[in-house]
Parts: sequence; structure tokens; C-alpha cells
Amino acid sequence: MRFWSAALVTVAVLSAPMGFGQATPAANKDADAIAAIKERVNLLRDTFVAATVAAGYKCAISPPTIVVASIFSYGNYDEATNTLTTSAWELLTPEEKARFYRLAGADATDDSARQQFEIGVHHWVFVHELGHWWQTCRHVANEDHYLYESGANRIATAYWREHNRDILVAQRTTFDYVLTRVPDPVPEGESVESYFNSHYPDKFKSGPEYTWFQARMCLRVFDEHPAPSFADVLRQTGR
Repeated sequence: MRFWSAALVTVAVLSAPMGFGQATPAANKDADAIAAIKERVNLLRDTFVAATVAAGYKCAISPPTIVVASIFSYGNYDEATNTLTTSAWELLTPEEKARFYRLAGADATDDSARQQFEIGVHHWVFVHELGHWWQTCRHVANEDHYLYESGANRIATAYWREHNRDILVAQRTTFDYVLTRVPDPVPEGESVESYFNSHYPDKFKSGPEYTWFQARMCLRVFDEHPAPSFADVLRQTGR
């Protein structure tokens, strides 16, 4: 994502695309909880990087520095500073938390809403952003925005397919939810790809519109057949 994205946000329903907000340092708010989050996501980053090495590849760029901060898009990789910013439940506004309660369903509890956040943001979005780091490693230009975002989703999908398929199951439910509640924004006769590229990032009408694209994109990547391995996707990135 130059978003999350994906994405994804790609994960919270009704989130805005990346680049629509600036990250604010967490300061001392809920310092212990945020420190624990940073430790967890640093471990996930290191596990992801180790998986790229195990697949036979090495990036000339160091693993990104992790920052936990309030960021409207829930995640962002900045190639200029090699920094990956992720959010924290403790930093969300009541409105932002409400999105995850909606995703958790009618009988949502604090725990189930937070679980939606952890899966969506600290697993899916986070690895999607690591996908952008890998694209930077492979000198992939962000010129075709649709292919760039889809490529990061493809990397995240292949990673979770081999490391924890439950993440993909949870995300499929989320993306199906998005597509049933957000109208198809693409005018008749125009391709999804061309509309996305001509509106990315600041011409989208709303956060939900952008999220619709990420949801559609991810579901198609999920259903790619035959499903590529993580090593395959790493090799194919930047070819």
C-alpha cells in the first residue's frame, strides 16, 4: 500500500487509502502496551525477512525500522526512510474502533473487536507493507498503481498461505463483507485497473471506495490458480 494499503486497510471496512493522513508519534500513551506491540511486529518483520532468505533471496536494503504511531491508514511503508509505520489499538479513536466492532459482528465484545484489529492490521496490513519493502528491494517502480498494490497483496497472500492460513480465512470474510456493502464504483465500460490508476491516491471519492478495490484485488489474488509459493512470488516480483 502506499496506503495501507490494502490494502487493506486494507482491512478495516471504511478506512481511507494511505497517504490520506500523517502519522503522529505515540509519545507516552499506553507506553507498555505499545512497547509490547512493537516487540511483536518486530518479530513478525524478522520472521518475514528470514522467510525471504530461506527462499534463496537477500535484500540489499536492511529490514525496515518499525514505528508504532497513530496513522489513519493503519500501516505504511516509506521507502525514502525505510520505515514501516503501524498503528495500535490504544491509539485508535472511538470511531476507528467502531469499525472493528462492526467487523466482529452483532455480538462483538472488546476482545473480538480487538482480535479483528490484530488480524487485519498487525498481520494482513503489516505484511502487505513488508511486500512494498520487498518491491523496493527488487526496484519495482510505483507507476502502475494497481499492479503495485496487487503485487504487495500477492506477496502477503503467499506468505500467509505458508505460515498461517487462518489469516487468509479471516481476511476473506472481511473482504466479502466489504464487497457486499460498498457499491462497485467503476463506471460501465471502464476497466477496474484503469479507474484505479487514474484515481490513485487522492481522487477516490471516499475511504470505502478505495477499500472496495483492495477487497476485490485481494480476493482475486487469494483465488489465483495454481497458487504460487512464497519463493515463486518473491522471484517474480520485479521481473
